[in-house]
Amino acid sequence: MAKLNADVDTASASRYSVRYYPTICVLKEDGTEIDRIVGYYRAPEYIRQVEDYLAGRNTLDAMLGQETAKADSADFVFRLGEKLSYHGLFDEGRKRYLRVVALDPENKTGDVDDALYSLARMSRKDKEFAQARKYAQTILDRYSSGDMMKPAFIEVGIDFKKAGSLPEARRVFLDYAKRFPEDEDAPWAREQADTIAAQLRRPPGS
Repeated sequence: MAKLNADVDTASASRYSVRYYPTICVLKEDGTEIDRIVGYYRAPEYIRQVEDYLAGRNTLDAMLGQETAKADSADFVFRLGEKLSYHGLFDEGRKRYLRVVALDPENKTGDVDDALYSLARMSRKDKEFAQARKYAQTILDRYSSGDMMKPAFIEVGIDFKKAGSLPEARRVFLDYAKRFPEDEDAPWAREQADTIAAQLRRPPGS
């Protein structure tokens, strides 16, 4: 096992399209990637995933091979979208996330709000701030009881700010801090609102 700092060894990070941290790539002896593990996992789950990959189970290639048979399973399509995104295949991941939304409009799987949040973040990275806000707002309007409600609320504020709509962004951040004063993101939201207020007080051109 080798540990690399992707901020330093940018060549390796680029070669394997590493965009999330931590990312653990399971490789063949020649350096060909079998698959990857993204995020933190407890040891038993981590070992199980590595064993699956070495046996050819649950890899990206294996899941792509199952896609036709499982095309109507929102849960499977969501996991495939996530897998594709982890591999840096964002356009393909986006297609699967959109399919999840179409397959499960009532969010019975609990995956739709996660798919929409992923779509929002993808759009923000592409600087499509209005589209990102639309995805996040859909979570607030339709799936407010899900676990992505608070992140989506924050996302709306971020997208307003990124788009230069500072009064709207400040309103969202203040609203978040007021509604969820004990939430761990409330201090950050208040800080954002204060920073924007200071920006709005500056004379034009200063």
